[in-house]
Amino acid sequence: MRRAFLVLTIAVVGLIIGCSTQSEKGDYIIEKEIDSNIPMILVAKNISEEDSKTKSRSDFMKDGTDLMLYHIEDTNLYTDLSVGERVSVEAKMTTMDGKEITHVMLSDPPQTVAGKITRYSIR
Repeated sequence: MRRAFLVLTIAVVGLIIGCSTQSEKGDYIIEKEIDSNIPMILVAKNISEEDSKTKSRSDFMKDGTDLMLYHIEDTNLYTDLSVGERVSVEAKMTTMDGKEITHVMLSDPPQTVAGKITRYSIR
């Protein structure tokens, strides 16, 4: 009887550990907006997918989460992107005095123009 209980307990614990769906952390889109005819996405860094869908901008700001507002030049891409989608965004580089630089507006949250966007889960 004890052996059967022990085997059952080990099986249940193994099942729970094996089936846990821990959300992968990454950079997620938490808002989309168009301001002055400029499509933008707000990306929160190193959060879970669930947080990207349930928390607000003010929640992330209170938590001290790194936020970046990216201007999207491709309107078709902007339309296709979704809130809650995991992405990696590289800022657009420009050349100034022979050097590659990125322009970041010091607003809250900071803003820049998106260059390359890598999508991890196209919906």
